[in-house]
Parts: sequence; structure tokens; C-alpha cells
Amino acid sequence: MYLKKDMIKLGQFDISDLVRKVSSFTEQTWTQDESRQEIFDAHTHTQTIKLLFDADYRHTKPTRHDMLDELWSLIEPLASEIIAINSRTMRQRKIIAKYGPGYFIRMVLIKLKAHSKITKHVDDGYSLKRCHRVHIPIISNEECFFSVGKTSLNMRSGEMWEINNRQIHAVENNGSEARVHMILDYVQPGERVFDPEGPLIA
Repeated sequence: MYLKKDMIKLGQFDISDLVRKVSSFTEQTWTQDESRQEIFDAHTHTQTIKLLFDADYRHTKPTRHDMLDELWSLIEPLASEIIAINSRTMRQRKIIAKYGPGYFIRMVLIKLKAHSKITKHVDDGYSLKRCHRVHIPIISNEECFFSVGKTSLNMRSGEMWEINNRQIHAVENNGSEARVHMILDYVQPGERVFDPEGPLIA
């Protein structure tokens, strides 16, 4: 979704239990599904664990994967915060009253290997233009930098950021350890979205 800023910090959370759980995942867990890396050149050096995801990037009725059930007790407080953030204003509450509550259409864990990068790209497609794309760093290091538009920063574990995925964005992990982010895509039906291609309705 296009934002007025390159990225917005939504909060800081204690995710120590989630960090421990994700750190315990084996290489086999990370390599069970490599379809995302095969489709998108920008993600050649990444690995993905799908939690809520569909290859067609649909906008409704997402597929829930087994790993989401395993992690849900650790993810639920973070998901609830995103819902709360998008329900605070009078305008947001009026949209919810008219069109119904928001929902998550995608949740994934993305590992970027050490000394690797996600090359510059812009998210496109019906659903990606109409969702709030939220990043939560799970495992990171001081030599990993996320850039969106003209902004580049080191996102730290436990921070929550919404990014303008309609701007050019990229990641460079210059550190000696892999970086893991959780991405959550949130949709609020009926929300009017400004986009460089013209106004959209989520």
C-alpha cells in the first residue's frame, strides 16, 4: 500500500519466545517450499516458511498452513496490535462498521542469508497494492539494512514497521548471520487507498 512516508514504525515488542522458536527451526524446515524464490528474482537468496499464503496472491480466503497453528500463540499478540492500530480513528471505525472487520491475507517468515541481498523491486498486483504490509524483524544484526524509497535503516528485533511497498525497496544483509523477518499483510475492506496509478479500494 502506498503511504505518505517510506515506512512507519508501529511499535516495539518483546518477542523473545518467538525468537527462540524460530531459531530452533532446522534447514529442512526452511527449504520445504522454495516456490517463492523460483518465481521472484529479487528473492533468490531468501528462504520462506508460509503461515498464511497462496501462490496466486489472492485478496480473500487465504490458505492457513500448519506452521501458523504451531506459532499462533506467539503471533496473536502482534496480529492483535496491527488490528488495533487500524481501528483507532473515527474514519477507520466507520469503514469497519460499513464493510466489516479487517483480516490478514498473508503471513510469512522470510530468511535472508548472510552476506546476501534482496534486490530493488516494487510490489505489484491487485492484493499487494491494497494491503498494509507490516514487517517484524525476528532475527537481525547491525549490518543488515532495509531501504524503502529514500530511507535506509537497521530494523531491530521486535520492532514493527509498515512499509510503503509501492516504493522501490531492497535489503542488504552484510552480516555473518541470516536475517529473519515476519511479514503480515493486512486488508481493511472498503478502505480507500491512494496509489500512483490512481485511487483504489481495498
